[in-house]
Amino acid sequence: MEISAHSASDDAYHQKQPVPISDEIEFDLANAPGHLIRRAQQVHTSVWAEVVGDDLTSSQFAVLNVLHSKPGIDQTTLSQIASLDTSTCQDIVARLKKKGLIERVRDASDGRRWLLRLSEQGRYTHATVVPQVVEVGNVLLGAMSAKDRSDFARLLFEVTGPDSGTPNR
Repeated sequence: MEISAHSASDDAYHQKQPVPISDEIEFDLANAPGHLIRRAQQVHTSVWAEVVGDDLTSSQFAVLNVLHSKPGIDQTTLSQIASLDTSTCQDIVARLKKKGLIERVRDASDGRRWLLRLSEQGRYTHATVVPQVVEVGNVLLGAMSAKDRSDFARLLFEVTGPDSGTPNR
């Protein structure tokens, strides 16, 4: 007896009529939001490397910046504020700890919990990098008027803000 991996659902799939392919279907990639967002991220990454360098990524800076403003928070809270998924945040924290930029300390009220804060070197790095990050923004948006910059930030927030439906937002 021969056993077949063929099923009734395979028959239904193969009986569907193929979608006709037409050369008349056009898509304007140059105005596609996803494409433009990806391109903007490429430009940001390039400018970041030029101005800040490759010792610190923009995601690592985000973690340093959150810990600068909210020292002593736990990693879950950090990942939520920095809009990072928990595994990415865990990796970034491990890298920054290895570089000596952050410290983990036991929570005095709950010995099972670790709290995070900038080390002295982390505070120095943050203070040094902030002007460079401002410069990255100036390079990226330099051709825009103050109103356009404000509108751009507002529109990006609408895409990425708390009601965007993305995880950890």
